[in-house]
Amino acid sequence: MLLRNLALATTLAVGAPAVALAAPDAPAAVQTVSVKAAPKASTSDATSYAQREKQDQKAADFQGGDLVVVGISGGAILVLLILLLILV
Repeated sequence: MLLRNLALATTLAVGAPAVALAAPDAPAAVQTVSVKAAPKASTSDATSYAQREKQDQKAADFQGGDLVVVGISGGAILVLLILLLILV
């Protein structure tokens, strides 16, 4: 059963792009839209941020939550694999 599901998934994953490439694409219509640019930060914002950074010396050493993101992603993959093994 597992081997049959794996074979079907592999066939669909490999065969779908080949079918999509074989069909000729219809020409796409081009539409031009003018968009206003976002306003630039004012100099008062920059000085405000600089003052806050001077007050807190640890701000320069801050590094984001890299470990948390990797841990959550790895944990999510592990949970999905366990669920797949249990349900199949």
